[in-house]
Amino acid sequence: MKLRKLPCALLCLYSPLAAYADDAPPPMPVVVIDSARAPAGSDSTALGSRLDLTLRETPASVEVIDRALIEVRGARSLDEALRGAVGVTQGGNATSPSQTSSRGFSSGFVSYLYDGSRIAVPTMSARTQDTWNFERIEVLKGPASLMSGDGAIGGAINFVTKRPDRAQAASEAMLSYGSFNTWRLGAGINRPLGEAHAVRIDYSHQQSDGYIDRNKQRYDSLTLATTSALTRDVTLDLSLDLLSDKVNAYQGSPLVPRALAADPAGAVDDVAGRVIDRRLAFKNYNVDDAVMESESAWARARLTWKLAPDWTLRNELSYYTADRNWRNAESHTFSAPRQIVRDLVGVTHDHQVFGNRLDLSYSGKLAGMKQRFAAGAEYSKTRFATARSFSNGGAAANAALTVDLFDPVYGSYDALSANGALYTGAGNRSNFSTSIPTISLYLEDALWLTDKWTIVAGLRQDRVKLERRTADLNTGAATAYGQTYDPRSLRIGTVYAFDKDLSVYAQHTSASAPVGSGNLLLLSAANAAFDLSKGTQSEIGIKQSLFGGSVDYTLALYRIGLDNILSRDAALPTLTVNSGKQSSRGVELAAAWRPTRQVSINGNVALLDAQFDQLIEAGKVSRAGKLPPNVARKTGNLWVDYKVDQLPLKVGAALNYTGERYTNNANTIRMNAFATADVYASWRLGSGDLTLRVRNLGDRLYAGWSGANVNSQVILGAPRSADLTYHARF
Repeated sequence: MKLRKLPCALLCLYSPLAAYADDAPPPMPVVVIDSARAPAGSDSTALGSRLDLTLRETPASVEVIDRALIEVRGARSLDEALRGAVGVTQGGNATSPSQTSSRGFSSGFVSYLYDGSRIAVPTMSARTQDTWNFERIEVLKGPASLMSGDGAIGGAINFVTKRPDRAQAASEAMLSYGSFNTWRLGAGINRPLGEAHAVRIDYSHQQSDGYIDRNKQRYDSLTLATTSALTRDVTLDLSLDLLSDKVNAYQGSPLVPRALAADPAGAVDDVAGRVIDRRLAFKNYNVDDAVMESESAWARARLTWKLAPDWTLRNELSYYTADRNWRNAESHTFSAPRQIVRDLVGVTHDHQVFGNRLDLSYSGKLAGMKQRFAAGAEYSKTRFATARSFSNGGAAANAALTVDLFDPVYGSYDALSANGALYTGAGNRSNFSTSIPTISLYLEDALWLTDKWTIVAGLRQDRVKLERRTADLNTGAATAYGQTYDPRSLRIGTVYAFDKDLSVYAQHTSASAPVGSGNLLLLSAANAAFDLSKGTQSEIGIKQSLFGGSVDYTLALYRIGLDNILSRDAALPTLTVNSGKQSSRGVELAAAWRPTRQVSINGNVALLDAQFDQLIEAGKVSRAGKLPPNVARKTGNLWVDYKVDQLPLKVGAALNYTGERYTNNANTIRMNAFATADVYASWRLGSGDLTLRVRNLGDRLYAGWSGANVNSQVILGAPRSADLTYHARF
């Protein structure tokens, strides 16, 4: 870690620790509910708007997964916490370990933010993280470039860390052990320093042998934060986030011919007749010394100045630095009669992002009408360097990297890569360096035309300058190129509140994304010449509470269209153009019901129709009508939680359903639909809770995401497991 690059500017957050008392009923889910009933800190979000609108006032589908829900659902990682969100599927493979699919779009088309700030496309920067350091997760559906910049076509997700509290001291600790020799521990402390200052420190560690052979994992996260009231009107928040992870990577399980499989599983259907053999399902064909590792540090400083009762000025300064390294055999393809042909990949990242955001907000009256207004400017500069080596796929390389299907000798990356002949050929050994300065201007306004009717509008203008240098180490060729983009993002919406329990909304939004995978950091010279892909969404919805607040529900209907995606020219298939189109439409319903004080029932369901409307690939093959990869047409979740009277005992169960998905654009490999069930029992013990949880109770074998090679591998989900956790608060 190049910590010498780290400046001494830090930022922190601002809400108290969420918890619920032993005699309280199980927590209701925060889907989109009346702010009067929302848990502390969740009635407004940094993701839905910069105007501090409540969830009911926001003309969009915004879902908040708060701290209480994270704990009651037993989510150990951010990925697990997201799997319960409405219409969301979550997965990834070792090279991009945290990916989300939302409203028909996935990977680089769903943005990740941390405390309201974006680093890069999540396929490059997102890492597996323990939930311990986080207070809540905010999920905004549909195009979200207004808040997060380019790439947010399917939605944006904001991970909010725990915040210092000047009001009271608090401490907490967690220890957990479970299947596959999985250990978790967490510790957090919040201390006021006089009346004007507070400091918070949170640390988490997670390690596991993994449910896949030779797949050890380790994750560490440290968050330091302070808040200081410098004067009555000026507050300074500082934070530093340190993250480290190291994984012996699992790249996916290979498909084999059905005739060879002694115990074929029903997890996958393939047009070529290949299946997952249960005997080989959890075998890892990566090299013995495989590694995926990352270290990062992120420092932020936010100054908030109350200029006047109605006016607030904020400035946030940040610096992010990360080093990533992986050395693996990623592609595992079956070859007759009983072999696996692999590749060899080595990649390093040196990634820095400097940013500064200044905004001015107003909350008052305009011509007698209530108004909130925010305008700001943002500057960021990304520097990204990568060294990349790939085996060339030739006969000699394949022979050196091939292993037996049943009795493999995996080999060492160092020993195999010493054979320089593996990497011959143009493009197989190269260095890239990228610089991306970006200037953004944005404004938002909410105007209450009446006490019931609100108009919300926003506009963002970005100027993105891409500069790239590449060096091919095999051919000696060096190139430099650049491109400038000027994307504009828009949102116009309205909310009508019939009363405090019922509101309806409508909105239209637009967004943009780099062509291809949505990843600006690796955009080639040819693809950089194209205009950005452009997406629009129209959405209507209802948010309502019934029966005195015992029932809350939201209903949303939407349609998204994305133009300018990469395709081949219909008349000249060797020519790449950006004439492709992709669309999705769907309905999402989420509801929470508390029939008695002891019982809460929560659920959601999403139905989606997504497809490529126009897409031609090599060989003049049309993919029109095909479902985009890793997108499920149907998803659903159900939770039942019960607090036992007269006993310090809570019990519950959860059911998750994920519909069929495909690994590739051709839809030749189908990951079949699956359902999993979890159960738990939690006993109040001393100052904390002791919880026993069983996951995937039915031991279902299922494919969760496409593997490193989308045409031959799938990532399998975890089998049945159990863990025991003690969480104490002091």
